[in-house]
Amino acid sequence: MLKKSFLIILLSNFILVQYIFADTYKILSQNGTVNIMMDKKNVNTDIVNSLPSDYFEIETKDSSYIILEEDTKSIILMPSSKVIFSYNDITLEEGFLYVKSKTTNSIEINIKQNNNNYKLNGHSFALETEKNKTSAFSTENTLSLTHGSNLGLKYYLEPHNKTDIFPTLTYPKSITANEKGSMSEASKKLISELSKNINKVIKRYSFKIFEGTIHETEIYRVVHPEKGPNVFLIVPHGNERVGTDVAKERVELPINNGSLTIVPIASAYSYAKNTRYLDGYDINNLFFDRKKDKNNAEKLATTYMKMLDSYDIDVVLTLHEGNGFKEFFGDAIIYDNKNLDNTVAHVVKNINDRISPFKYKFKQTYYPMPTTITYYAYKKGLDAYGIELTRNLPYESKKIIMHAILDEFFKVYKLQ
Repeated sequence: MLKKSFLIILLSNFILVQYIFADTYKILSQNGTVNIMMDKKNVNTDIVNSLPSDYFEIETKDSSYIILEEDTKSIILMPSSKVIFSYNDITLEEGFLYVKSKTTNSIEINIKQNNNNYKLNGHSFALETEKNKTSAFSTENTLSLTHGSNLGLKYYLEPHNKTDIFPTLTYPKSITANEKGSMSEASKKLISELSKNINKVIKRYSFKIFEGTIHETEIYRVVHPEKGPNVFLIVPHGNERVGTDVAKERVELPINNGSLTIVPIASAYSYAKNTRYLDGYDINNLFFDRKKDKNNAEKLATTYMKMLDSYDIDVVLTLHEGNGFKEFFGDAIIYDNKNLDNTVAHVVKNINDRISPFKYKFKQTYYPMPTTITYYAYKKGLDAYGIELTRNLPYESKKIIMHAILDEFFKVYKLQ
């Protein structure tokens, strides 16, 4: 430890949102009173915008925590903990520290405990120091540890395992229920604060089309300042109500980049009458180019087709309910473009791994349907999918499954 006098800064409850510059730690958020200690040469450092790159210490109290962030990773220091950041090395003197990558790539940090030096590499992992013993924990992914000596020794921890790295490296063993709970708590706090951070920079607004008529309906926009995929989410049929409720709930959820344009009710008249038809027309069979709109259903369809261009849409998702288990596409992801085979297979596998019994599982259905919005999007060069749930499930179950499928697609397209 440096033998210098320190500037000690006490911080109270707050949330700070700042842009992150490469290799520079910033305070993302904090709960309770936290001590931040720096030497005098950094007395003028604006710790809101950037912590010193050479040396600083952070100490949390018994009910406080702090979250730091830089370009590739986020770190949460849990209550009753103390950590030292010295140039590129991190020393956890006491407590619990959890690290998570901000991307799909692994991250690496240098850990220094007395004479022990390790590079830890993984997507997320944790450290705990208690009674002069420091342990490393893997989460759902493998964690590698490379010893700082010239021997180049590399050590792998399988998911949900731990090893002591100080005072000596020990054989890996499974984490306990309490240790798993500590990591889960840290992860939840971190995700919650990151979501607040994301939400603060997201722009949300809505507008109405056909205002003042029986066809008036509201369109919602969720726009992140960072560029990314632009997704169009629509519920075409007025009698498929779960999709409408799920779409409305998506308005308040965060995205990591890009934009989300949401049409929870494509036809207000059909929704009010609890039917799929508008004046005898199924709006989802009217998505094709025409010289003139002859009825209100065609006018609505044309309005939505124009939105695909107006908002530079990349991906179209439609929400439906089928007539029964595997009848008329119930429980299926439907698509019009064979190039999307692998994407649909990936989503279907991830969903089916979480669904039981077998009759509830989803199927992958390549079934081009000209005149639908997904086919129209496909012909424009966009990715498009129809998400079809059976009606033969309880309302809450359908909502959970539909949100889960949207989550999977949003992960594919990096919206979350």
